[in-house]
Amino acid sequence: MKPLERFAWVHGAAWLLPDGVVHIVPGFHDEWIRDHQDEAPGCFNVADVVSRLAWLSVVSYSQGYVEFMIRSRADDRSVHLCVEHLRRNLDKWKNALVMTMDEEGYIKLTPRDFEPPASPESKIRGAFTAARGVP
Repeated sequence: MKPLERFAWVHGAAWLLPDGVVHIVPGFHDEWIRDHQDEAPGCFNVADVVSRLAWLSVVSYSQGYVEFMIRSRADDRSVHLCVEHLRRNLDKWKNALVMTMDEEGYIKLTPRDFEPPASPESKIRGAFTAARGVP
């Protein structure tokens, strides 16, 4: 798999690795996993790759809509990676949904969440804290 530059924006499916390198997924993530066991050993689906390898699943759709799958709202590394990718590509998206492996539901972000004094990291983590009943 040939990597793209760090935090490159891709239309369609991609993997965002912990170092910010982006790999295009031609087709569906699950098909890619099946065909690339050398790069994702022992992984059988998106959940396995996200939880075991700490890669983020990214799918960018038309009209500025993008979805992320991260390990957890409490996983600082995943949250930072997701936010950094969005921050570096603010002109390429309008609505982002961040889903996590450990909870149902999602966090919605828009470019306004990146304007001071807003904190997209806090918005993601805050949803985690609120879900746990912590004020």
